[in-house]
Amino acid sequence: MIYRTVGIFAHIDSGKTTLTERILFEAGKISAVGTIEDGNTESDQLQEEIERGISIRTTFHVVPWTTSFGTFEIQLIDTPGHIDFRNQVTDLLPAMESAIVILEAGTVVQSQARLVIEELRKAKIPIVFFINKLDRFAEDYLDTLVSLEEILQIPPVSLFQKGDHGWEYYLQNERVFTKTTKEELLACDEELLLTFWKEESETSELPKFSLQKGTGEGKLFPVYGGSAKTGEGVRELLDLVLWTNPKEIEPISHSPLLVLSRRTDPQIGRYAVICPTISLPTEKVMEVLLFAKETQDQTKREKTIPIGYDTNLSLSFLSAETLEGVGSLTKGKLALVRENEHFQMEPGNPVVYLASVSNANSSKHTISELSPFSVVLEPEMTAEKDFWLCRLKELIWEDPGYQLELKEETGQIVLFGRGELHLDIGIRRISEKTEKKLSFSSINIAKLELFKKMSHKVALEHRAFEDQKSSGALIAVLEDTADFSKQIAFEVSLPEEVKHSIETSFMEACLHGFYGEEVCGLRLRVLSYEMPPGDLQTTLTLLKVAILAGVKESFPSNTYLVGPLTEIEVMVDANHLGVVLSDLSRRNAKVVSTYEAVAGKSHLKANASAENLLGFSGALRNMTKGIGISWERTAFTSEFYAVLKE
Repeated sequence: MIYRTVGIFAHIDSGKTTLTERILFEAGKISAVGTIEDGNTESDQLQEEIERGISIRTTFHVVPWTTSFGTFEIQLIDTPGHIDFRNQVTDLLPAMESAIVILEAGTVVQSQARLVIEELRKAKIPIVFFINKLDRFAEDYLDTLVSLEEILQIPPVSLFQKGDHGWEYYLQNERVFTKTTKEELLACDEELLLTFWKEESETSELPKFSLQKGTGEGKLFPVYGGSAKTGEGVRELLDLVLWTNPKEIEPISHSPLLVLSRRTDPQIGRYAVICPTISLPTEKVMEVLLFAKETQDQTKREKTIPIGYDTNLSLSFLSAETLEGVGSLTKGKLALVRENEHFQMEPGNPVVYLASVSNANSSKHTISELSPFSVVLEPEMTAEKDFWLCRLKELIWEDPGYQLELKEETGQIVLFGRGELHLDIGIRRISEKTEKKLSFSSINIAKLELFKKMSHKVALEHRAFEDQKSSGALIAVLEDTADFSKQIAFEVSLPEEVKHSIETSFMEACLHGFYGEEVCGLRLRVLSYEMPPGDLQTTLTLLKVAILAGVKESFPSNTYLVGPLTEIEVMVDANHLGVVLSDLSRRNAKVVSTYEAVAGKSHLKANASAENLLGFSGALRNMTKGIGISWERTAFTSEFYAVLKE
C-alpha cells in the first residue's frame, strides 16, 4: 500500500468541501453526495459550519484509490479557506506530500489562493491545479490561466480540453493532445526535450515521465478542469495527483512525531492528529523522545522513564475505528494520539517529551503575538467561572489561535482571536448546548499612539521644596524609531541607579499618551546629565517626575492614534455593487480597484481601519441577500496600519 497525504486548498467558496465530498463518493466512502446548502457534508459538521456555509476547521479523511500504476491510501485533508483560520493551513505544510489548489472558473486567481500558492511553493510541495465550476462557466477559464501564469512566473500546463464527448484529460488519453502540449511538459528538462525531438514518436513516454518528475520538483504546474459538483474530472484529477512525485517528508532530528491538528471527542477525549516522520516500532517512540530530551538538555541521564509517569501515547492510525494500540508507525501514515500531560503537542510542531508536569501546558504563543482582536467575557454567575474556563480551554486545545488572559483585578476573562469571524465563532461554539449565560463585550481592537517622525532635544528638570531640591538637568533627544518599539540609549556614563530610574520613568511615561493609549515608536537618547549634590533618593524621585512630565508634554502634538488595517476583497452581483460601495464609503474605506469578474459578478478591493470594518461581513450578507462573499486580511505592524486620529 502506498500512502499519500494530499491537501485541498483554495479561496473561500471555490469548492474545497464540495470536491472533498465528491472524492469520498467516487471512492465509495459515502453512498450519497452531501451539499453545503443542505448542511450534510462529511467535512463541515460543526453547527457554525452548517449555518454559515464555510469550513471552520481542517478535516481528515482516508480514501482508498486504485490506479493503473498502483493502489493508494489517500490521506485527504480539507482545509479552511478563510484567512482567520490560516494557521490551520500552515501547521499542516511540513507533512504535506501533494497539494490540490482549486481555482474558480471565470475569475482571476483570488487572494487566499494566491497566498496559499506562495506558501506551498516555499514549502516545496508539488501542486496540481483544478479549475472548478466548468459546468457553469465552460468557456471562461482563460483569464484564470493568465492570472495563474502571472503568479507562478512560468506558464502552467493545461492538460484538459473540450472534446466531442466532453472534457478530455491528458493521462487518460495522451494521443488527442498536440505535440505542443507535450513539448510544454518537457520544457522543464532540456535533455528530455532534445531526446523527444530526436525520437519523433507520438507514443513516447517522455512527456508523461516529465509530468511526473517535473511536478514533483516544482518545475511544472499541471492544470486540470471540471466540476466538483457534478464529478466531471474528479477521478482524473486524483489519478494526476497520484501520478506526480510527492514531496519527501523530512525527518525531525529531535522527535519522530509531527503534530498537525488537535481535537476533542466526546468518547475518547482530547487527541492530536500526528504524522510520523520516520518508520519505527511504537515501543521505540518513547526512547527516541527521551534521547532527544537528554540531547537538548545536554545531560547524560540514562534513557529511562521516570517512575510514576504514564507515558503511554495511546497511538492508533487515522483510519482505525478506536484508539487501540498499534505495533509500529509508518512514515507519512497519519495517526491519532491521546493527550498526555507529559508530552507537549502543539500543532505545527513536533511532539516533545516534558521533564515535568509544570511544563506541560506551555504554549508557543504570547499575547503580543496574537491578533489585535479580543473580547471580554463575564459569566452571569460567579460560581460558573470554572465551567466557562473549562469550555474555553477545550476551544483553545483544538485551535491555539485563541488565547486567554485572566484579569486578576476585575476577574474578567479576555479571549484573543485572529479576527472578527474567528472570535464570533469561538464564542458561539463555547455557548452551544448549555443554558448557562455568558456576557461578552463588543470586539475590542488594539490601538497604539505612534510617535511622529521627528527628532528634537529636550531639557528635563524638576525642582521642589521651594526650589531647594532639584532633579538635576537631563539633556536628551526624543526621536522616532523605525517600528513600534520603545528604546532608550545612553551616550554618557551614569551610575546604575540613575540609569535604572531614567529607564523605568521613560517606560512609565509611555504607558498612556494623549489619546490614552500606549505610546510606541520612540527613543530617548540621553546626551548628558548633571547630578546635583545631596540625597540620592530624593534626586531620583525628582528625576522620575521630571522625565514623566517632560516626555508626556511632547505627546499632544507629536503622536497620532493608529490601529490595525484591513484589506478586503468582495465578490457581489453587479446589481448590488452600488450599495456595497456606499457602505464602504460610510466606513471610510479606500477603494483600490473594481472590475467585472464573470457572468454579472463584480469584484472589488478596498482597505480601511479594522475598527471601521467591524460588522461588515454581516452587513454584506444583508445587502446582497446572503450571496455576497468577502475576504479580509487584518494586520497591525509598523509598516501596515491605519491612522485613526492625527
